[in-house]
Amino acid sequence: MHRLLTLATLAAFPIGCASDATRAGTLDRGDARIHYVVGGKGPAVVLIHGWALNLREWDDQVAALAPRYRVVAMDRRGYGQSTGYADSSADPGDVAALLDMLGIQVATIAGHSAGADVAIRFAAAMPDRVEALVLYGGGEPEGFPVPPPPGPGFEIIKPIARQYGLDSVFTLARSLPMFQPGPNRTPAMARRVDSIIGDYSGKDLLEDHPASGAYPPAQFDAMRQWTFPTLFISGALENPRWLMMADTMVRWMPHAREIRIPGGAHGVHFDEPARFNAALLDFLDGVSSGG
Repeated sequence: MHRLLTLATLAAFPIGCASDATRAGTLDRGDARIHYVVGGKGPAVVLIHGWALNLREWDDQVAALAPRYRVVAMDRRGYGQSTGYADSSADPGDVAALLDMLGIQVATIAGHSAGADVAIRFAAAMPDRVEALVLYGGGEPEGFPVPPPPGPGFEIIKPIARQYGLDSVFTLARSLPMFQPGPNRTPAMARRVDSIIGDYSGKDLLEDHPASGAYPPAQFDAMRQWTFPTLFISGALENPRWLMMADTMVRWMPHAREIRIPGGAHGVHFDEPARFNAALLDFLDGVSSGG
């Protein structure tokens, strides 16, 4: 099924092209088998993908970071080559188990969109394992003091998928400004976006499986006290709710900063990869140097 949606949470490079030094593996979690790649040497960085994609979203970032960092990317359960059912409340446990298997005690945890929500759940549950945090799109912590705007949210996606099919979900998303590609997205990148969209099964929308609840959402009152370095990185045309939340959290969190990259929205790393990678490396290098 061909879907020409440029969801900001969707994009990828072909499997295995991130780096010649990157190796793939599988972690058996009992109820799921987690596919991952790891490459490079240095301080550890974990990259967590968003909804409806997989670890290939990060191939460009893996290639940029691996010369100076040990980079780990995983398919969240229910996505990509991982098995099991999608469950963001179980994903933090998979991240921890993967770090344990790789002998990594602490890491920078970076998440995009739904992956950012996984990242803050991980940080809330295991702050001692967080060197730093990179949040790129996503939702706000529970208890955030600004009420959400009226109107339907992500919950409308599941009934649309079941009644009208996945193509209708993608058509709806394509109509939203935050999911529009930036002016500099290349045809090659657009093809990569399409390739990963074709791999998305939609099982998380079409089938009912209760969440484990193993790792609850992060709470605003706790998050505002986090002291590890935190980067909120955004496309300048991102969802205004996220931009407002990021700006607000930076004012409260003692060691947080915000970067907005022109030329894109929720998927600006697809549109402006050089700028995105430069901003990410600048932050990581500052964390590594203690700056």
